[in-house]
Amino acid sequence: MLRYILIRLAMALPTLLGMSFVAFVIVALAPGDPVLMELRALGIVPEPKDVAALQAEFGLDKPLLQRYIEWLWRALRLEFGTSVATGRPVMTEIALHLPATLALAISALFGAVLISLTLGVLAATSSKAAGVGLRGITIVFVSAPSFWLALVLIYVFVLRLGWARLVGDGSLADLVLPAITLSLAAGAALGRMVFERIRAETSEDYVRLAIAKGVHPVRILLGHIAPRVIGPLATAWANAFGGLLGGAVIVESIFGWPGLGQLILQAIAQRDFPVIQAYLMFMGLIFFATSLLADLAVILSDPQLRRRLSDG
Repeated sequence: MLRYILIRLAMALPTLLGMSFVAFVIVALAPGDPVLMELRALGIVPEPKDVAALQAEFGLDKPLLQRYIEWLWRALRLEFGTSVATGRPVMTEIALHLPATLALAISALFGAVLISLTLGVLAATSSKAAGVGLRGITIVFVSAPSFWLALVLIYVFVLRLGWARLVGDGSLADLVLPAITLSLAAGAALGRMVFERIRAETSEDYVRLAIAKGVHPVRILLGHIAPRVIGPLATAWANAFGGLLGGAVIVESIFGWPGLGQLILQAIAQRDFPVIQAYLMFMGLIFFATSLLADLAVILSDPQLRRRLSDG
């Protein structure tokens, strides 16, 4: 197991380096000078010497490759510099907003797992007409943009029923609607995968034999089919976590949830490059970590795969 983890990390190193370089270059070459914007926001008429001093302070006067190497060395020590907009360390800004985004993404993932299992199992075990209807529902949720789902939920639960509030204080009660918005599309997409996996297994000989012996369908599903499909499904659920983190940007903005989505939108509007770079790196690292954990979950749930890795 340890050998497999080390190999995965070694294989991922070029990808992570490439990701860091792309994140740095995209932001570094983006139009707009954050120094000029900061001076104008303070009501200061930009003077060449003031601009040069601030550029030197933020390291913007150095060659691009040198800036990248220095930035990468600091990033390895979790030192992403200072926010141009607030003057606080970037890690402080990340630490203030990251818990809210993680709470939203984890809640949405939990909801997506429940939705995917419910839709997938019902579609696979129901009649043909009911299965077609359930698959139609999944297509609607997958096709609907997250901002449209958010507006529908706001109209129903906030404006019509009054069960929730649009702008809250970041409490758990305010987490419900954003989490549902994120989980609907992801759960519907994953539900399609659950359906296909279950239907594929039901055509296998061991399932037909169990049916011929009169084994109860629930026992077949839980005792025979579930252990075979849980590994690939766990991988898909873990990979969906990265997508939920990315999708949280729009949802957080609509519902006013105080997470990284709010932070990155403000950073983009203010050309706060250090914050944008740190955000891109964190999202990439979290996505890689969840993918690795999903692969490990598959290995732990499959004794034959563990033996093959041990023998290799």
